[in-house]
Amino acid sequence: MHGHSFAKLGPVGRALHWLFEPGGEVDAKGRALLLGQLLNSTAAAIMGSFCSLVVAGAALIRSGQTVFAIFCLIELVVLVARLLEWRTRVARSRANPDYLPSIDGSAVLSVIWCATQGTLALTAMVSGDLVLSVLSTTLLVAMLGPVCARNYPAPRFAFLLVLLCDLPFVAGAALSGEPWLLVILILTPPFLLGAMQIIRTFHRSMLLMIAAEKQALYLAEHDALTGILNRHGMDDALGRIAPDAHRCMALLSIDLDGFKQVNDTHGHGAGDVLLMKVADRLAQQLGPDDLLARMGGDEFMVVARGVAADRAAPLVDRLIEAVADTPYDVSDDCKVHVGASIGFACLPEDAASTVELRKRADLALYAAKGAGKGVGQRYRPQLDTARTPARAASSRGGRR
Repeated sequence: MHGHSFAKLGPVGRALHWLFEPGGEVDAKGRALLLGQLLNSTAAAIMGSFCSLVVAGAALIRSGQTVFAIFCLIELVVLVARLLEWRTRVARSRANPDYLPSIDGSAVLSVIWCATQGTLALTAMVSGDLVLSVLSTTLLVAMLGPVCARNYPAPRFAFLLVLLCDLPFVAGAALSGEPWLLVILILTPPFLLGAMQIIRTFHRSMLLMIAAEKQALYLAEHDALTGILNRHGMDDALGRIAPDAHRCMALLSIDLDGFKQVNDTHGHGAGDVLLMKVADRLAQQLGPDDLLARMGGDEFMVVARGVAADRAAPLVDRLIEAVADTPYDVSDDCKVHVGASIGFACLPEDAASTVELRKRADLALYAAKGAGKGVGQRYRPQLDTARTPARAASSRGGRR
């Protein structure tokens, strides 16, 4: 059945948020992923309702007691409610790919269902009917594993469901009048400890998986040397910016002047230190919503969000000044100077999309490099027909 990768707490979940807290440090995306797992395995939940309905129906036929008819009715209502809740989620997800479902409906139904199973087991145990006791015990044992496996992303909630199933059953054993069934009371504490251990183990494994995935994504999108975005990370960030005619944005392509000489004279180690310090200086000039990436070698890119065309040129001047203002300590008793050439284009004045914006910022950078060192140039339509010189890595000392 259709699953959900991410979900959120609704009003009920927020009121009882303690039950859904993870067992470790997780960011907002990780929490949404954990909650989303509570909505998966819908087929298993429906099969559980079917099995419980069979046992309740058998108990009704065998005993003729009205209480088992009530259990059958509750099971039918919960089963239908699960199907409707699932169909509603699927329909909304298909209609809106960004739809983030709430776990409230599923969580409430899980609580009702587990409480029903515990009460059914209690009723069967105190009935004095051996067949009903065996059926209810078999059902309970069979479903506790899936309950743990389906709900371990929220360990406290999972343990609550286990208690709702098990404690009424234990009470039924104690009230059955059969002394030997009191052994179940002795078995209950270690059973609950074991169930909690299983839930925690699964939960920790998922937290480790989330952390590893987050780290892998970070490494894939960030430059190992400078810690800022790399080409892939910038491509991904630009791809997530939706076209908007009212969006103001400036994209700056930056190329260092004099980096090749530093690399050739002082070695790659000094060049690496220089790149890290240049990245720090650039970052200090940017706002919290701006993006900074090292695109490879001595190329950088800045996306200044919310920056209108009349504010882009002053930003370019500040960045050029920041890069070239003071020398860099790249090793003991070794200071070097570099500058920066910058080409930039503005959205929506110079381009209709981020792809076009990036190409035109590159054209402006070619023009800036041709105009001399430490120059900033904005894109202009004449550059589309101008011959753009090749930017060979060897001519700049860039390292790919």
